[in-house]
Amino acid sequence: MKTLTRMLLGTIAIALALTGSIAAPTTAAAASDTSKQKFISSLVSAAQSTQRKFGVPASVSIAQAIEASSWGTSPATSKAKNYFNTPCSGRMTASQYADLAEEQVGKPYVLGANGPARFDCSSLVIYLNNKSGVFLMGDDTASGMYNRSRRVTGSPQVGDMVFLRNNPARANGIGHMAVLTKKLPGGEWRIIEARGRAYGVVRSTLSFWKQRSYYAGLRRLPALSFATSGSSTASAASVYQSGCVTIGSKVYAKFSSLTDSFYANAAAITEDSAYKAARSAMSSVPKFVDALADVVKSKDSSAYAKTLNSLIDTYNLNDYNVVPISLVLESGDSGTKVTALQSLLKASGYSVPPTGQFDSATVSAVKKLQKAKKLEVDGQAGQYTLTAVFAKIGAGTTGPRTTALNTLLESLGHKTSGGGSFESATISALKSFQLTAGRPASGSADAQTWAALFMSLDSPAPKVTGSAKVGQTLSVTAGTWGPGPVALSYQWYRGDAAVSDANSDSYTVQPADAGRSLRVAVTGLKTGYTVTVRTSAATETVDNANFTASPAPKISGKPAVGLKLTATAGTWSPGPVALAYQWTRDGKSISGATASTYIVQAADVNAALRVSVTGTMTGYNPVNKTSDATNLVAKGTLAVKNPSISGTRQVGKTLTAAPGTWAPSGVALTYQWYRDKAKIAKATGKTYKLVKADKGKKISVRVRGTLAGYTTLEKSSSKTKVI
Repeated sequence: MKTLTRMLLGTIAIALALTGSIAAPTTAAAASDTSKQKFISSLVSAAQSTQRKFGVPASVSIAQAIEASSWGTSPATSKAKNYFNTPCSGRMTASQYADLAEEQVGKPYVLGANGPARFDCSSLVIYLNNKSGVFLMGDDTASGMYNRSRRVTGSPQVGDMVFLRNNPARANGIGHMAVLTKKLPGGEWRIIEARGRAYGVVRSTLSFWKQRSYYAGLRRLPALSFATSGSSTASAASVYQSGCVTIGSKVYAKFSSLTDSFYANAAAITEDSAYKAARSAMSSVPKFVDALADVVKSKDSSAYAKTLNSLIDTYNLNDYNVVPISLVLESGDSGTKVTALQSLLKASGYSVPPTGQFDSATVSAVKKLQKAKKLEVDGQAGQYTLTAVFAKIGAGTTGPRTTALNTLLESLGHKTSGGGSFESATISALKSFQLTAGRPASGSADAQTWAALFMSLDSPAPKVTGSAKVGQTLSVTAGTWGPGPVALSYQWYRGDAAVSDANSDSYTVQPADAGRSLRVAVTGLKTGYTVTVRTSAATETVDNANFTASPAPKISGKPAVGLKLTATAGTWSPGPVALAYQWTRDGKSISGATASTYIVQAADVNAALRVSVTGTMTGYNPVNKTSDATNLVAKGTLAVKNPSISGTRQVGKTLTAAPGTWAPSGVALTYQWYRDKAKIAKATGKTYKLVKADKGKKISVRVRGTLAGYTTLEKSSSKTKVI
């Protein structure tokens, strides 16, 4: 479906409320101080007027004013009606000067008037120059301005003055003047002048002036110069200041009214280059506050943002926000907003089939409504016509207005009670919409909620593509949002919880997502439109992934009793993977053998050994891999060092065998004594008592070691000297 919209002319559309009266919000739960509430009330009108003119949310303007003025007690506020500590700007840009001049067109001419409500020819130019930082004192007549200026010898520029000699009674004959404001195509120049009582302030051209009688030429004030765009002195706030005031060591802008102070703050936000990021987020109060804080208090932006947010929440300042309507539905348009309009027309007594097409029947119904409400009868549904069909509805309401509400909510992806029913589903859907739109979540639809719904962006439901499997990448197709370019942001959700830092149009499924479903919320931001959020359908439950690499382990080392075998698991990916080991003997698990190394046991002799490695990681299917078998385990080899004999080599004396050092521990030892090379019968103890037969002989001892799983080993000591 297609919805055609036409933006109303002007920088920001007029606010919803036709009468300008907005119902005050409910008393803040967290604050009841009378003086504070009274101060807030004093700011509401200016803040709402500022939002209508510039689009800056009233809630943020009020919070800024509270913080900057210390609840209206600061010297800048009391001495200069400066509620934002706005510094004095001595100069404006040429374009700001021209814009300010354009704003005066249509105001009446009154001889001797000094503005800003009415002007004569010289006071208009002096007013513009004063705003630009050239404060002129003395003769303020056209003749006086002529005398203090000098002739233009080169090309004209913004701010140059043009004069007529139409009053011979004056010393220089000058009786009328105006100012150049903009170079037009073809080399022509636009002029703004206060022409006379019959005309007021009007536009004309330099060529027209040159054709007039008594044309006296172009002249320039030497003191008038303009700042370059984006420079520190080129603040749009300067347009609204009426002078400067020094307080302590700082020079502040002075304002003639509270509203001018609010306008100056908003003008800087919406025009000065430093606030570019803030402007792009202005339709979302939380994001706007964060971006604003980066400019206003760059050294402590988080604390400043926290202060503003606290004030907004504590005093329910969002309740004061107005919703401008810049949408115009007209013949040929189609879509859910047209359908909703048709239902609202029916509720207002102008029945028209809910076709979703702005057809001739709809045009006719709109014209009848406009005629009855004394509106311009053009058959188009813009701000005034839409406002005329809005009415507050709440739980239990039935009929075409509820049908319109459900239609608009459903077009944004919300589930409602359906048809003309306003039950729990619609209440829940409406509260959800109000929260994302920055409205109080009342669950009832007032005029501001209706306006926010109609000013929602055209937004298709996003679609998620890709495999819902750990390690895979999901992508979102946001569709075509409108009207025109819309800034989109993304947030992925795991169930109902936002996934940290997952805010792009693609998402790599994480192990933590296993067993859960995923969805993505797409938020559209466009200045002048309601923050619009569309959420995709949930994916299927995320499956575990398979490891991309899970090699079989390898065993290194000699498979012999007493030696160490080592399992090398290889590189598993993705990582880090938790690895568990299990050694087996002829296919049966060996109790306690769960490390990456294994000391071969006696029980392993003549058996084949293997090791199994199990890899586990959250979000991945566990994998078990087993090594090849070792050769059959061989018996171990005992080791011995330095068996020896001690004692006196004399018949009748006892010799003692020292078996030496055997490994591993636990070796069982037996002894056999020798006389020269012959065994000595029954000499099998650790000691041996020498007898007569040993005289003249050499004695030695042979130690025999035995241990299960090891090959038996015998080791002889060295022979003694002759006995």
